[in-house]
Amino acid sequence: MPEPTTVSLYEAKTHLSELGERAANGEEIVVTKHGKPRFRLVPATIRVPRPRPGTVELALTTEDRAALLAFDWAAPDEDTEREFGMRE
Repeated sequence: MPEPTTVSLYEAKTHLSELGERAANGEEIVVTKHGKPRFRLVPATIRVPRPRPGTVELALTTEDRAALLAFDWAAPDEDTEREFGMRE
């Protein structure tokens, strides 16, 4: 890993936009005050929030939705009933 670039606080204030772009591109920049490290400019870690249950929309086509709406969900499923001994 390469050594971080060191700049003074004055230089950081003067060239913040440029230093920010360099940091965003992966360069680590240490800002010093009176020769002592004060803080670092590093790329931001973007956290993508995970969807909570019930918040994800299904990408269904119009035909899929029509088929789901037309399906008789209350009708008995003979294969399932046979499997669980509810039907001969």
